[in-house]
Amino acid sequence: MVVCNPPYYPAGSGRLPETEALRAARSETGCTLEDICTAAAWLLRWGGSFCLVHKPERLADLCCALRARGLEPKRLRLVCRRAGDAPSLLLLEARRGGRPGLDIAAPLCLEDGTGRPTAELDNAYFRTKETNA
Repeated sequence: MVVCNPPYYPAGSGRLPETEALRAARSETGCTLEDICTAAAWLLRWGGSFCLVHKPERLADLCCALRARGLEPKRLRLVCRRAGDAPSLLLLEARRGGRPGLDIAAPLCLEDGTGRPTAELDNAYFRTKETNA
């Protein structure tokens, strides 16, 4: 499995952050989406998974880049702040050499109507588990 949180924005789109670290993290100044997909395909053996987070507006670019490198999108989940909000992120799993077919899960909501984290988010961060500290 390869996991990545790649830069979200193509080079030349919008204002660049001032610091080099933020530029590299947010904008494709050091590597492109295609570079990342190429690296993931190279690292994975047949049937291996590539999981990443990205912006919903880049979904078409992402799927094209993955497929061009033999990585088939398999699972997609949109992330929104609250139920009914437009998604701000997407979570995607692709499989090297996978057959076509994409499973789209229900959106992951980060907050409930009161602004508190949802139970699903608390479970993901193990906030509901007892600690022996």
